[in-house]
Amino acid sequence: MTERRPPEHRRPTSHDVARLAGVSRSAVSRCFTPGASISEETRNRIMSAATELGYRANALARNLKSQQSQLVAILASRLDTPFRARQVKHLSRALIAEGFRPLLLTADHRDDLEPLLSSMLDYNLAGMIVTSDTPPVAVVDECKRLRVPLVLINRNPEPDGGDRIQLDTRAAAETVFDMLYTAGARRFAVLRPEDRTYTVMGRVSAFCELVRSKGLNCHQLSCDTQSYAAGRASIRQHAELIQGCDGLFGTTDLLACGALDGLKHDLALRVPEDIRVVGFDDIEQASWAPYDLSTVRQDAGAQAELAVAMMRARLQAPDAPIRREHPPLQPILRGTTGKTETR
Repeated sequence: MTERRPPEHRRPTSHDVARLAGVSRSAVSRCFTPGASISEETRNRIMSAATELGYRANALARNLKSQQSQLVAILASRLDTPFRARQVKHLSRALIAEGFRPLLLTADHRDDLEPLLSSMLDYNLAGMIVTSDTPPVAVVDECKRLRVPLVLINRNPEPDGGDRIQLDTRAAAETVFDMLYTAGARRFAVLRPEDRTYTVMGRVSAFCELVRSKGLNCHQLSCDTQSYAAGRASIRQHAELIQGCDGLFGTTDLLACGALDGLKHDLALRVPEDIRVVGFDDIEQASWAPYDLSTVRQDAGAQAELAVAMMRARLQAPDAPIRREHPPLQPILRGTTGKTETR
C-alpha cells in the first residue's frame, strides 16, 4: 500500500483511502455504494484502509449526486408529549429497518413549516412523513413536482395531496361514548384545548355531536393547551360545571391525567364512583397505578410500519391513486371506568 496519509488535523477523504489502499477513487466509491460491482479482494483492501484512517463515507453527498436517496424527512411537533415522542421513535425504527436514513425536523409553529420543508426538498429526499400540522399547498405541490412520496399521519385532509393515515374521528367518538355510557355515564363533558390540532378538535366535535344525537348534553371545558397542567387547571376553572357531570372525555391521555388529579385532589370527587373518565392514545402514564386510566389506543408502531410501507409503495408506483387508511382503534378499560383489566 502507498503510505501517504492525511495530516492528523484533517478529516480523511476518499482520495486518502484510495492512496493508502493503492486503488482508484472510483473503486472507493463503488466499495461504499450498495450493489456496485467490486472484487472481494479490492473491497477488503479499501475497508482496511478506511478503518485505519477512520474514514466514513459521506452519505449526504451521495444523496445529493444520486437519483436514489435514502434520506426520509420526519416532520414532527410537540415532542414533549409522550405519544408524539413514541410515534417518532417508531417511525425512525421502521425507516431504519427498511434501509432508509431518518432525518428529524421539528416545527411547533405553522409559520416554520414552509421554509423548513422547502429546504429539505433540496436534499434529494426519498420521502417525507409529516406528523406536525398540515404542509402548505406550495410544499405539497413541490413534492408532487419532484415526485417525492409524501405521507401524512393524522393531518387535515386539506390540501389534497400525499398518502394519508387518518384517525377516524367518528369511530373514535363512538368508542369513547360506548366506554363511558356502559360505565353508567349520562351527563357528559369533554376537554377542549385552545391550541387546536386537527385530530384533537376532530375528536371533540365528533364526540359532542354523537352525545347530542343521543338526546344527551355534552359540555365543552376549555383548557389552554394539551398539557397535564392545562387538564388540571381546566377542572379547577370549571369546578361548578364538572360537579354536574358523571362522564368526562379527556381528549388526550396527558390532559386526562391532569384532569384526574384535579377531580381527585382539587374537587375531592371519586373516580369512577362520582365521575368516569376516558383518555385517548394509551401513553405509558395511562397505565400507572395513580391514574389507571381507561383510554383508546392508537398503535404508534402499526402506524409507523404502515407509513413506511405506503412511502415505499409510492416510490415503486408514483402515479398510483392516493391511499387513505384508517387504522383500527382499541378500547383499553381500566379503573377510571370501573374496570381493572383491559378488554
